[in-house]
Amino acid sequence: MSLDPALNVEGDLPQSLSYWQDVRKRFFSNKLSIVGLSMLSFLVLIAIVGPIISKWSTDGMDSHILTSPFTFGHWLGTDDLGRDIFARVTTGIRLSLTVAIVVTTISVFVGVTLGGIAGYFGGIIDTIISRFIDTWQVIPFVLIGFAIITVFGSSFWVIVAALVFTGWYSTTRLFRASVMQVKSLEYVEAARASGAKTSRIILRHIGPNAIPPIIVVLAFTIAGSILSESIYAFLGVGFREPTPSLGVMISSSRNFLTDHPFVFFIPGSILVVLTLSIVLIGDGLRDALDPKLRGLK
Repeated sequence: MSLDPALNVEGDLPQSLSYWQDVRKRFFSNKLSIVGLSMLSFLVLIAIVGPIISKWSTDGMDSHILTSPFTFGHWLGTDDLGRDIFARVTTGIRLSLTVAIVVTTISVFVGVTLGGIAGYFGGIIDTIISRFIDTWQVIPFVLIGFAIITVFGSSFWVIVAALVFTGWYSTTRLFRASVMQVKSLEYVEAARASGAKTSRIILRHIGPNAIPPIIVVLAFTIAGSILSESIYAFLGVGFREPTPSLGVMISSSRNFLTDHPFVFFIPGSILVVLTLSIVLIGDGLRDALDPKLRGLK
């Protein structure tokens, strides 16, 4: 008889796909999740085909400056330098998503590694990692990011490093708690009593069952990274002109908010919709993966 509903008798191989089928069913039955997924898919599609369907480059300047949308061949108008806003927005979406995905991948890797070590071994190792997280978390993330970018510059990898340094601890704390909960279950104790190696217990027994909460963190980390990158750019320490970042576009258009508001609101709206779509997907994943909502105790 299986000791865990998602595992076979030995507790390491999936018994059926019913678990993930249930998760998928709950996710797609959530209307807000579908809305978020649709919005994100549309923005990603626009970001991919944008350079193909637009005849303007991100740094190409037209003699018509601050033109309204759908005039002189510019679908979303031009900025104060005559650059096509549509071309810059599509590039900004790709840049924001690239930064966010890289940051999330590194942050999750660090968080899963440190959280797994702290949660499984406990003792002095757990104490050291936990106290370091508590101390690090007290420092405002903006100050950490400012310090890193100010010292090392505003290149792509420096900004990624700044965002990783300010976001790894939340994943570490969550995965630590998940591992501590899973490692006390009966099938893990049975594997340990049967003489299974520590590496096998972690990779085959604990890991697969402690990972689901991290799936939710992925979505929120991506959204947070997009916002943080835009905040740095808006404050002048992140990407800078002429890089077509959404934050850069919002920052450089502040002076035209009264006379030409579309220059500010177009990249601002794209940023809001992009972030909101990912948050809605994260909410849907959280509801779908919640054991209480699945009726599991």
